[in-house]
Amino acid sequence: MDMSIVPLLGIVPLFGIVVGAVFVGAGIWVMTVGQRLRRHGVRVPGVVVGLRRSRGGSRLYYPTLQFQTVQGSVVEAASDLGSNPPQVRPGQQVMVVYDPERPQRARLDGVGGRGVLLGVLFLTVGAIILVVPLVVAVSFWL
Repeated sequence: MDMSIVPLLGIVPLFGIVVGAVFVGAGIWVMTVGQRLRRHGVRVPGVVVGLRRSRGGSRLYYPTLQFQTVQGSVVEAASDLGSNPPQVRPGQQVMVVYDPERPQRARLDGVGGRGVLLGVLFLTVGAIILVVPLVVAVSFWL
């Protein structure tokens, strides 16, 4: 075994574990919020009043939604789920699901808007990122 790569064998799996854990955590968070909205959220018609572009290189577009709660309050909330290309455009009529305890927590209604598919994707990618470096490291040592 080339001893010069031994230090890398400790760092690479550790890096994979950290990155994988971040993806798994993000997937769990996205799905948890989505499930809470599915179970307890209130669905109302709304309108997309803007798209906020993310900072950095990802260039995701997050819709800003305006809707009226069942209590009659008009709320403008930025969704925490973005996409590229944008799922919606400003002025578009949409269905919104919001948390009645925290109306600012709102998303587009639907499977994609609630984050179920995104959560599953993050969980899957995270699990692969967690497992692959560990398998490679173990197979190298055997």
